[in-house]
Amino acid sequence: MKKLVSLLPFIAIGIIFSDWFTTREVIGGDWPYFYSETLKEFSLFVPSWSSYHGNGLGGEFISYSLDSYLYFVVSLFVNGLGISWGVIYRIFFFGFFIIASAVSSIYLLKTVLPDAKIWQKSLAAFVFTLNTYILMVVGGGQMGIALAYSISPFVLARFIKLINAFTLSGKNFQFSIFNFQLALFAGIALALQVMFDPRIGYLSMIVVAIYLVLQIIKKNILNTFLPREALAKWGYLMLYVLVIPMGVTTLLHASWIFPLVVFQSSPAEGIISQQSSVGAFKFFSFASFSQSLSLLHPNWPENIFGKIGFMKPEFLILPILAFSSLLFFTNPKSKIPNPKQIQNSKFKTQNNLAIKQYNNTTIIFFSLLGLLGTFLAKGANPPFGEINIWMFTHIPGFAFFRDPTKFYVLIALSYSVLIPFSVYSIFKWLRDHREFSIFNFKFSMKSKIFNFKNCYLLLVTCYLLLLIRPAILGQLGGTFKEHRVPQEYVKLKNFIHSKNEFFRTLWIPRQQRFTFYSNLHPSVEALTLFKITSLDQVVNRLKEKDSDKYLSDLSIKYIIVPYDAFGEIFLKDRKYDYKQHQFIIEQLETVRWLKRINGFRKIAVFEISSPKEHFWLDEGKLSYKMLSPDRYSLKISTPIPTSLLFSEAYSPHWTTKIDNELVAAEKTKSGINSFKIIKVGNYDVEVYFTKEIYYRSGWVFSVLALFLLGIFFVFAKKFNI
Repeated sequence: MKKLVSLLPFIAIGIIFSDWFTTREVIGGDWPYFYSETLKEFSLFVPSWSSYHGNGLGGEFISYSLDSYLYFVVSLFVNGLGISWGVIYRIFFFGFFIIASAVSSIYLLKTVLPDAKIWQKSLAAFVFTLNTYILMVVGGGQMGIALAYSISPFVLARFIKLINAFTLSGKNFQFSIFNFQLALFAGIALALQVMFDPRIGYLSMIVVAIYLVLQIIKKNILNTFLPREALAKWGYLMLYVLVIPMGVTTLLHASWIFPLVVFQSSPAEGIISQQSSVGAFKFFSFASFSQSLSLLHPNWPENIFGKIGFMKPEFLILPILAFSSLLFFTNPKSKIPNPKQIQNSKFKTQNNLAIKQYNNTTIIFFSLLGLLGTFLAKGANPPFGEINIWMFTHIPGFAFFRDPTKFYVLIALSYSVLIPFSVYSIFKWLRDHREFSIFNFKFSMKSKIFNFKNCYLLLVTCYLLLLIRPAILGQLGGTFKEHRVPQEYVKLKNFIHSKNEFFRTLWIPRQQRFTFYSNLHPSVEALTLFKITSLDQVVNRLKEKDSDKYLSDLSIKYIIVPYDAFGEIFLKDRKYDYKQHQFIIEQLETVRWLKRINGFRKIAVFEISSPKEHFWLDEGKLSYKMLSPDRYSLKISTPIPTSLLFSEAYSPHWTTKIDNELVAAEKTKSGINSFKIIKVGNYDVEVYFTKEIYYRSGWVFSVLALFLLGIFFVFAKKFNI
């Protein structure tokens, strides 16, 4: 029976995620669809500027670390080895998530409970990998969050090992290669998580801080020392638990941290300022207290943005099952083995011996973690929503959590440990009480297979399966639902890609998931460009005087009304509205400076005559070549002083170099870059993004740090130090 219970969660994982590996393409949610022509432009290292970021007008990478992972994987395996992108993303994104979630949750449980049974580990993997929160995240295609989530138990476990090495050493704590290795491992684990999503890394350090404080209080460490000794102990604590891991993380991410420090600005500043508003925080506080306590995602199972489901009473058993662990404290003294046991123990290190069994502090820690996650995940909702609002506006870093459901990570970590422990405790009680009575009713079941304890395990597993039955029955949408690429978009992609000149496409009201874009042909969304919210406003904006000149200055050549294949764009009351699609097409046909191009069936394509090139002069001629998205080489011929126009979003970091003289960019009325050209005649000009050198310098630090870490671990293993 226990073998069956151990297998059922993994069978469920196989059933639920099977479509990711059996369908032609994984399509849905925020998971981007890449054409092969776009993937060919991915380099080994992410450039400092991308023409198709910043709403297609150019910009720096906001999620630079995650994009670095994407670019590296594509450059090495797709462009380098010629492996299909469909195979690669299934391995390095979706497959990585499944394996890392299951393995790291088991690793965490084994770290805090070395004697955990196989079926307990299976339960931990089940709770962490198949809860409604993470199923909604991966169903929505948010794989950066999912990957960071998947290794959060591993990160926590590495820091627990590190902290335990400190707290259990007493006055004998000193520098050693072994302790140094623990600190380095913790730093590498944190750096990996930060690469996927820095916000989840931030949450991990909050969890680590809570665990550290509880250990210090429990062990009463510093009070056992003289003031001078306590100060030294604090120094070791800060060095091993904070300085070394954080230093390793910083060095491995120097590629984007170095420019951030030098320029004291972030590419995400605009988004952060929007996210920092209290109104946005209140709006995105979808989960109620009962939903977060029950690890129930507010959008389960439809996963429709803004559609909040009712509380499902069957989920209330989950927190009861988790927090019942508080009834089964283990005697802390029982975990300290005698010298003979230490000598014969398979756990060689002080850390493994110290956490041989659960103790009060462990249960309290994970219980507090679950309660903290529950309180934070509900956001501005009652009870005491004002506290969360205050933390959102005053605590550094909390502004990144405009959507507070990300705090579900803390609940998942907590329950993945508490539930296996409480289930085992009840199982153990049933094993020791084959006969018992309740209200004078006697119960007895002495069969080796169909007894109370085995039936209880099966009942718990079936209950967990019941909670996620929409996933098992294939009723989830997003990436769990099979989709095909409409041929209209393939035809449009071929049409755009066949044009060798630079131009942009404007999508009304916004892009469709199959929009083709590249450095040569970026795509722009109308709602974002015009800073408006409705189709009527788009039409009015296009009919304004000089709107054709404005779009021409932005090098926009085609205006496109997408075919809403999945009913995601033209919506009314969350349902597809065909009339909106027809309305915008009819209105565009009345704009005199637009010419419709036929041949794309349900996709309406309009052409703007004579849009501006990527570079142009007020007076004179030029030719240019893109060396990289952040560097261009030009040949200019001008009879008089003039201005060089560059149709990328204005940034003060764009600079021209003419005969070793630097000219900074100025912002035009259209929001693009202009450079004053005083020199007359024929000459060469270089236009480049000045942050490029700092990004590249950061990459040097990162690669060097990775190389030195590799050398250290090779020598440490070779000489057994």
